[in-house]
Amino acid sequence: MRILDRYQCGPLAPMAGWQPDRTVILAVRALLTDILEGFAEDILPGECDLPDGIGAVVTCDRPGGVMRPVVYVRADQPTGLRADLWGFCTALAVLACEGRFSLPAGECLFIGNERSPVRRVGAALLGALILQWLGRKPGDCDFPIYTWAGQAGTPRAAA
Repeated sequence: MRILDRYQCGPLAPMAGWQPDRTVILAVRALLTDILEGFAEDILPGECDLPDGIGAVVTCDRPGGVMRPVVYVRADQPTGLRADLWGFCTALAVLACEGRFSLPAGECLFIGNERSPVRRVGAALLGALILQWLGRKPGDCDFPIYTWAGQAGTPRAAA
């Protein structure tokens, strides 16, 4: 049994029915910027030199001492993958800002774009439930998390 099967109805059912991926992406971004007072941006092709296999960047900002979630997602990926990345990254950024996930001040997490099924409680489940509540049937919403390996220029798996 997949863990998401437990959450198909009830308060986590889609609040406005099933929606297209683009609508859900806009809703997740609005959640980040309007409700959580964070920052959400697309990474346009040529705008940032991310290695292949990296789909998003997550960090926290501390304006005025208040932690705020910051998420950047590559715009040159398929819409379904982008939607799942937005959900996962939003959840991960919120957990990091709340201190539930270790993220040293000023550091970024790099999120791979290889999806896997949600198998446990954490950012993947929270991200999938956010997507479901906003109207997307979440698929595989767990992604690898990397930190940057100093000057070597290659990502390494986060602990």
